Amino acid sequence: MKRWVKILIPSLLLTVGVVICALRWQAWFGMPAEPQWTGDTIDYVFPTFKQDTVPGFVYSEEGWLDTVSPLSLDLIMLGDIHNRLSREDYDSLAARVPEADAVVQVGDWMHRGQNYYRQLLLREWTASQLCGLPVINCPGNHEYSKGIHKTLSPVWSETFPQPCNGPEGVPGKHYYVDFRHLRYIVIDSNPLVRLVYLTRTLTWLREAMSTAGDRYVVVMMHHPVLSVAKGRFNSLIYATFRHALSEVDLAVAGHDHSYMRRTPFVVLNASGKGKEQRYHFQPQVTDTAQTYSVLHVPYNGVNMTFKTYRRSDGQVIDSLYVCHD
Repeated sequence: MKRWVKILIPSLLLTVGVVICALRWQAWFGMPAEPQWTGDTIDYVFPTFKQDTVPGFVYSEEGWLDTVSPLSLDLIMLGDIHNRLSREDYDSLAARVPEADAVVQVGDWMHRGQNYYRQLLLREWTASQLCGLPVINCPGNHEYSKGIHKTLSPVWSETFPQPCNGPEGVPGKHYYVDFRHLRYIVIDSNPLVRLVYLTRTLTWLREAMSTAGDRYVVVMMHHPVLSVAKGRFNSLIYATFRHALSEVDLAVAGHDHSYMRRTPFVVLNASGKGKEQRYHFQPQVTDTAQTYSVLHVPYNGVNMTFKTYRRSDGQVIDSLYVCHD
């Protein structure tokens, strides 16, 4: 057999194999088949700050103003719930933070971006005392399809309509919400795997930070800049956002299923199973317990307070106070 034939045939076979794998990748490693929902279907859309009217708030030139507890703004902050919190869990949070004005979730609220898991969430949430509170949310990796072409589930977008003030041309959900003394910036970190998306997002982020005025600035993204869990460190996100986010008052993330703080970076864990911790830096506070946090901004804008509690007993495990001169 001629030499070129010996080279051509294996090359063709290899090419065909690569093409088949590429075409089947989504089917093999994509979103698992959706379980069958057997309960009553619940039709509920979370109130978010995209809408003209938000329960308990009124919009003005100063941003969204709280009309229920106008002397302060209190946000319950959660991360990586994965459909593991029940109505009783949400009720316990409502009892511990009765002055809560809104709920913040840093991704992976639904275990999968499918209607079955949406219905599980709505069944527990709509029966709880937190139902009706406005929500600030960013998508996690579990709400994206897997495979070569990762896309955000339409179920997530339909459930959590968000403000449309993000960077033009960048996929995902990037936006910010202005309160009287707080600008809350949300970044969808899932599509940030291409340089063009990273640079556009970083440019928009710096602009959103610079135009916040004298407000406190909190940035939220699912994947942390400083990772606390083994195998979770993302060098691309670290290199891109570390310097920019070191200038904000608080940078909140999830994904690691462990609690960590190295000011201003915080990683939350509301219900995720604890991961083995490994540090690429020296953290100031860590904890593997399931936690929740409360962000408190008083009416006069002085001394923004961030406190983290163990969800099991409500014990304070971390406190952070920020004051603008």
